[in-house]
Amino acid sequence: MNEIIREVYNGTIVAVKKIIPIDPTVGAPQLIKPPLKVTYGVMIGFTGNIKGELILQSSAEFFSAVGEKMFGMPISGEMLESFSGELGNMIAGSLSTYLAEQELTTDITHPTLLQGDATLSGFKRALLVEVNYPDDQVLSVYLLLNQ
Repeated sequence: MNEIIREVYNGTIVAVKKIIPIDPTVGAPQLIKPPLKVTYGVMIGFTGNIKGELILQSSAEFFSAVGEKMFGMPISGEMLESFSGELGNMIAGSLSTYLAEQELTTDITHPTLLQGDATLSGFKRALLVEVNYPDDQVLSVYLLLNQ
């Protein structure tokens, strides 16, 4: 199990750096216990050798800034919600591809946007990796493990 967690951590870093065109500083992984509170983020489920959810949490402003960097124009409203889900999809898909290269079979579900004060529980443990960007922006990446 620890080897799988290490591969997920490494794959997450590779995926985030590959997809988000801003140079980050990546924090050390931390194990956290439920519940998890999310005010804005995207959740994508994983099935296969790894069962759980990937959650990308930050501010709506951060997701908007990433969208602007990627597409050259500010995004907001429904376009921001759609982009946030798609960004989650791109990162989860890239992570799934990385894991396949490590001979771990996974599949991902469609993204679910989390807004407001969502409290997530029902998972056994979670791996948190904080990815720091300029201007004190932080993307918190959680992998909720159900095994």
